Amino acid sequence: MVQDAKEQGIYPYFRPIDRSWGTEVEVLGRRLIMIGSNDYLGFTHDPRIIEATAKAALRWGSGPGGSRFLCGNLTLHEALESRLATFVGKKKAVVHATGFTTNLGAIACMLTPQDIIVCDRENHASIFEGCQASRARLIPFAHNDAAAAERKLATAVQKNSTGVQLLITEGVFSMSGDMAPLDELVKLKDTYSDLLIYLDDAHGLGVMGQGGRGTAAHFGLTAQVDFIMGTFSKALASIGGFIAADDEDVLEYLRHHSKPLIFSAALPASNAATVLACLDVLDEDPGRVTRLWDITRRVHQGYQEIGVITKHSQTPIIPIYMGAEDKAFAFAKDMFDHGVFALPAIYPAVPRGQAVIRTAFMSTHKKSQIDYVLEVIQKLAKKHRIRACDLREPESFLEGDEFSAKNPSGPGSAVSMVNE
Repeated sequence: MVQDAKEQGIYPYFRPIDRSWGTEVEVLGRRLIMIGSNDYLGFTHDPRIIEATAKAALRWGSGPGGSRFLCGNLTLHEALESRLATFVGKKKAVVHATGFTTNLGAIACMLTPQDIIVCDRENHASIFEGCQASRARLIPFAHNDAAAAERKLATAVQKNSTGVQLLITEGVFSMSGDMAPLDELVKLKDTYSDLLIYLDDAHGLGVMGQGGRGTAAHFGLTAQVDFIMGTFSKALASIGGFIAADDEDVLEYLRHHSKPLIFSAALPASNAATVLACLDVLDEDPGRVTRLWDITRRVHQGYQEIGVITKHSQTPIIPIYMGAEDKAFAFAKDMFDHGVFALPAIYPAVPRGQAVIRTAFMSTHKKSQIDYVLEVIQKLAKKHRIRACDLREPESFLEGDEFSAKNPSGPGSAVSMVNE
């Protein structure tokens, strides 16, 4: 597939970006409008945040010089943990160097082979890696189906009523833009009082809820969610991740047993300072989240007027249905040629035959940029015959058995372009 796409001149991945202005990037000497970034709030080029990043590098240097367990633990890390815990409404947080290693380290060390994990099939690859490393019994359930989760949980508890019961879901799913039915999942605690809820809110943090405090806050269920995990590589303009909880003893255990935390270099000071500055700006300007949603609604309306098939996403992630992978590659190339940067998601990031162009806009996009993108999509949608009027509505869209945790390189794999 890779070689064939390269020979046809339609291979879309690993494009080297020479320069970025946030909503626009320079690639191969051409300036393009970026509509595929996870920089939802446009913080990566905010002067206040860049200044904080630079000041931290001058004070602490370019790298930590070791793991947090040894000589790399900075006062900045602990300040960030305190701030994050407050932001998401929990008592304590633990910061890791990446979101991937947060999930891998936390899930792996908190569970044992005697425990049960009930897991949404479309969860990120980092979650499944953590589940497999824990050696707990992994039980996937149909995407966003709380009734299916309950059936799986009931069967598992009948066989093993003594182990820890953990349900893991994402808050906002990175490919479909679906939001988890968190209210329905949390309600399972009424029947299973020992059930713990683990929420990966990588794409919800900074976007969902009052002031961007996440999906649990959106539902008003922060107290009922036991673990909230988030990343900095989306709305918070940096890299890294954290897990927050009210059970301080569990997180203290995690600090001393998460292998990625102990055996990886700590997050550089500049990255930690970036996140703190983003949180400052969010506090000062909560309207930034409002602007993101205004733009998202405008794009949704534009897509509907064009007639392309999209998920009815309640988030800023809006996938455009393509179907065949070669069509998605050709569409992405044509967008690039017209000055728009967006990438296709193909199997195993999505089910076979359900390729999409994953689009996500920022709160800093200008009206003129959005109007131009919609003009390009309207032209290309007609050319490539991907409008609803051009083809029979697919039976499923970003759904199906193949989109499953059973494939070790499944949802959230590298081709999804949404690294944790």
